Amino acid sequence: MNIKRSFVIVLLAIMLTACSRAASLQVEEAWARPVPAGGNGGVFFTIENPTDQPDRLLSATAPVAEVSELHMSMMQGGVMSMQPQEAVEVPPRSTVRFEPGGLHVMLIGVRQDLKAGDTFPLTLHFEKSGDIQVTVTIKQP
Repeated sequence: MNIKRSFVIVLLAIMLTACSRAASLQVEEAWARPVPAGGNGGVFFTIENPTDQPDRLLSATAPVAEVSELHMSMMQGGVMSMQPQEAVEVPPRSTVRFEPGGLHVMLIGVRQDLKAGDTFPLTLHFEKSGDIQVTVTIKQP
């Protein structure tokens, strides 16, 4: 009896651990357009939050740029402009899209040519989920 009981407890612990890992933020489809060295560019991706808890994207870092900032593109008075974002809310059970004409990570002062097919790491810093590193693929628009 004690062996069966221990086995059930261990099995439940393993299942709970697996479930808690499955229910975490996921960042998918990270991409950017080609950018020449010294230029600026945007990184786009999707954040999936399957959890019951909100989170916030606080910042991003990429070794290929002098500076990485969270930005929102918007149309104001017929002119497209960008505004830096202090953070981006990621509500529970939601999808937040970083896409052209909207939210994006702005790469300022790109250190090298980024050509189609190249990849680079991008680290996203979340308030609750901590750091999530993704691989960004350079794609032609």
